[in-house]
Amino acid sequence: MKKDEQKEFGLQSQTGELCMLNKKERTLAIEILKLTLATSTGRKFLKERFGREGIQVAANLLKEMGVEVGKSAGQKPRAVS
Repeated sequence: MKKDEQKEFGLQSQTGELCMLNKKERTLAIEILKLTLATSTGRKFLKERFGREGIQVAANLLKEMGVEVGKSAGQKPRAVS
């Protein structure tokens, strides 16, 4: 894969350092955030760990990565057992 084709996404940590995510890392981060926001347990974890703004921070991060929050585009509902 050429360097041009592998898009990277930068994140700035609390310490001010810039982290770059390659395509696979970005895809993994998106899926983890989507799953976390889609479940009540995940949202509860975010509130406990990061406070009330944790859910909003996760949603904003997804928006920054080009993912529409609250939309299940083409996804079928999953059965919960």
